[in-house]
Order: sequence, then C-alpha cells, then structure tokens
Amino acid sequence: MAVHAPPASGKLPLLGHIPALALHRLSFIESVRHEGPVLRIHLGRTPTYLVNDYRLYREAFGDLGTVYARGRFFRKLVPLLGNGLGTSDGPFHMRQRRMVQPAFHPAKPAYDAARLLEVVDNQTASWRPGTTVDLAREMDRLGVAVITKALFSASSAVGEVRAVQESIADFMVGVGIRTVAPDLVERLPLPVNRRFEAASDRLERAIRTVIATYRKEGDDHHDILSMLMAARDAEGRPMSDRELRDEVLSLVVAGGDTTGHVLGWAFHEIARHPDVERELHDELRNVLSGRAVTTDDLPKLTYLQRVIKECLRLRNPGWIMMRRATKDVRLGQYAIPEGAELMVSGTSMLRDPALWPRPDRFDPDRWLPERAKEVPREAYVPFGVGTRQCAGEHLSRMTMAVVLATIPARFRFRPVPGHRVKEVPLGTMSANALPMTLEAR
Repeated sequence: MAVHAPPASGKLPLLGHIPALALHRLSFIESVRHEGPVLRIHLGRTPTYLVNDYRLYREAFGDLGTVYARGRFFRKLVPLLGNGLGTSDGPFHMRQRRMVQPAFHPAKPAYDAARLLEVVDNQTASWRPGTTVDLAREMDRLGVAVITKALFSASSAVGEVRAVQESIADFMVGVGIRTVAPDLVERLPLPVNRRFEAASDRLERAIRTVIATYRKEGDDHHDILSMLMAARDAEGRPMSDRELRDEVLSLVVAGGDTTGHVLGWAFHEIARHPDVERELHDELRNVLSGRAVTTDDLPKLTYLQRVIKECLRLRNPGWIMMRRATKDVRLGQYAIPEGAELMVSGTSMLRDPALWPRPDRFDPDRWLPERAKEVPREAYVPFGVGTRQCAGEHLSRMTMAVVLATIPARFRFRPVPGHRVKEVPLGTMSANALPMTLEAR
C-alpha cells in the first residue's frame, strides 16, 4: 500500500519551503536528505517531492517520458533554448536523441585529442608565469571553445564561432536567473536583462547564419553540425533548420557550461591538495615524457581518470533537476499524484554520507578498484540516467582528460590568499571565482 511522503523540515507558515530553497538552495537540500528517501516540499500549490534515494532517482529520471515528463525547471527553459535534447520529451526526444547520439559515439566521434589540444593552446596562449587568472571564468571559456570547435570546424564559420563564444556567458547568466527567479524579474529594465537580450540576439543570428552557410556549401566538415545535418530519422527525414538550431544551442549551453565548471573545480582541488598535484604530475611525466597527450594515452593515465571521477562526484554541476508525474503513480512506497513535481539533486546524492565515506573530502583514491566496489555502481550517475543521460558525456570526459593532461604539465597554480571560494547553484553549480597565480612548471 502506498504511503504519503513526510514533509521536509524547515517549512514556514504560508511560505512553506520557498525561503529555504530560494536562500539556501543546495545546502537546504543537503540538510534534509537524511529525513527520508522522498520528502514533500511545499513550494506553492503544485505538490513537489524531493527524491533523496539513488534507486528511486533512477526509476523516475530514467523513465522514457511516458510517466515522468520534464519538470517546471525545464519548461522555463524551452522559450530560452528551444526544443533540443536538453528540454524535449516523449517520442520527439527519442527521435532527436537517435539522430544526435552518433556524433558523440566513441568509435567515430566528430572530434579528437588533436582538435581539443588546439583549443587548449589557443585559450592559454596569453597565460604568463606570475600573472593571476580566474580559473572559473577561464575554464568556462575553454569549455565553450571546445564545444564550438567540435560543432563548427569550417573556416567559413570563424566569425559565427567568435560571436557564440563572446555571447554565451551573458546568455547563461540570464538563463540561470530566469530558471530560479519569479517571471517579473525578467521584465524589469535591469542591466543583466539587457545583456541577456543582446547576447540572445547575437547567438540566434550566429547559429542561423552558420547553419545556412553549411547548407549552401554542402560539404562534410567532419564536425558535429555536419553529422547532425546528415542524420536521418527512422522515416528518412533530416532535421529542419529550426531543429538544428535548437540542438546546437542546447549543446553549446550544456557542453560549455558543465564541462567548464567541473574543470574549474578540478584545478581548485588540485591546488588545494599538494599530494594530488604531485601524483598527477608524476603520472604525466612518466606516461607522456613531456610530449602532447594523444587519444591512445588517455586510458594509461589512470590517476588522472580518478581525479576526474572524483571531481564529477564532489563538484557535480547538476545541483537541481525536475520531472513531472503525468499520472498518479507509486515511486517506491510513496504515492505521487498526477501533476506533482519531482526534484532531485545529483550533487547532493553524490555527497551522501550514507554512501560515500567522508563525502566532503576530495579523494581520488576512493576510485581505486578495491575501494570503488564499496559503493553501488548504480549510485554514481554524474551524467544522468537512461535516455536523459548526457549525450555529450564522451566529449566532456575527453575534454577534461586532455585539459588536465596538458595545462598542469605547463603551470602550477597557487590560490590567491584571502579569497573565499563559494559554490553558486543557479542553472548548474559553478564557483563564484577561482583566482590563481600562475607559476612555471
């Protein structure tokens, strides 16, 4: 027999949990996760449930969209991002996923280590020992540069690529605000809104222009956009220009935002842990002997891979995700009514002390084979689950590996004294700033 989920603590009269979630966000979710696998969260008239159990998370969020559809968070994104993989649902989502996924298949991806290294070299060309850089912003820019290079490699797209790269930061700030703030905020004549609108217009023009250019040229540029344009659905139909636009924008936002955030956190943790820095540098020296990393080297860099896995666990960017029940349903032992919103925090689950010993400690060695088996494999889901799992996971992992195999071999990073690093959970979880002084390696 299904039971009703208990309410989370911290509920206020009339206001419910709105102040707790609005003011504290991730810390509120982490503070109540021990109260039960599913908790009732009062956020107005719509029944909302916080899912804290990874098994129930996999059940609900791995659904094909027939029982659990995209939630309120994603519905606010559709007017901003279109109907790409990150926001679509149901049969259309499955159609698009089947057409997009081959561009990221490890056996024949539309990118390689050499192309990623070119981006890293370009983005770090101006770095000099003794200068201070904000690694959070630098890695965000690098993440965007990687996805745009993988998307559009044609020389004819250089201007549009630059426009995308210059616009995406202001666009993402505006998207983040619109997903968590009341609708009234986006109508106010604030500087952040004006920057968002200008960035949105530039992005729209740039993406539509590059699609039109590729159509006119008709060449295979061996990049993601070329593969998307060549893709056909089960009935032999290609994507329309609108569908291409939505997928491109979705990939730029998801790929650049999340990969860049995790890389920034990776450099933060490496700088804070001299033993990790030392072991990583020793492995790079032993495996690469001073040369550039190649795709064949990546499986040999086992400690580097453990660093990446631990960053994805401790600093996972998916601090909040939502789904909506399309009918009355039972989740585990709990009754979920039709129309209810389900909320989950991947970040919180990957820090759950019931699963991860000393969860707030950055410890790459927790991924040694003998230790990793202590945690259920199904509990580690840094890129999501099921058909909603990130299509660009392979590119993201490869980017992190190439960057962490290249930049630490050239520079050592020292955090600026006195700066307090804070987590900033908006659309995804980023850092407020990561100022670091560069030292020659």
